[in-house]
Amino acid sequence: MQSLEWYAIRATGTVAYLLMYLSVIIGLYSMVQKKRKKKINNIIHLHEALGDWSLILTFGHLGVLLIDSYFTFKWSDILIPFTSNYQTISMALGTLGTYFLIITIVSSKLRKKIGYQRWRKLHALNPILYIMVTMHGLMSGTDFSGPVLAVVNIVPIIVMGIMLLSSKKKLTPAH
Repeated sequence: MQSLEWYAIRATGTVAYLLMYLSVIIGLYSMVQKKRKKKINNIIHLHEALGDWSLILTFGHLGVLLIDSYFTFKWSDILIPFTSNYQTISMALGTLGTYFLIITIVSSKLRKKIGYQRWRKLHALNPILYIMVTMHGLMSGTDFSGPVLAVVNIVPIIVMGIMLLSSKKKLTPAH
């Protein structure tokens, strides 16, 4: 039988990823709505709340890794990329993804203080975060196969791209 820690690691990692996924989808949707000149305040609050909870569960994921009795992870294994003896590349992607997530959340909270332009530049790094975390899940996780994650990730991006293109057509000067 699997240990409780193993289930907690999987659950916190999976739910953190799903919350980040929803935050990304809602963020893309809000971008499309903003281009269409629609009100997005409530959507942005949901986008930010999902991101916040993703970070909280990521910290839970890391915490459970530290107390896992099957694999003994040290602080350095989860905080310093490429130092873990267990799946070095995957663990490094998870560590770097965590840092990118922290940068995203903190810079969003400080958006007014750091300025909108600087915040946008930092927020533009999010595709890197998303790719790192997705690769971490594919390499270390056992819950989702590559084709399932590909469909889950590609279909919404195609839909958002179509929405964005259709909104650009509606926003041309002739209309």
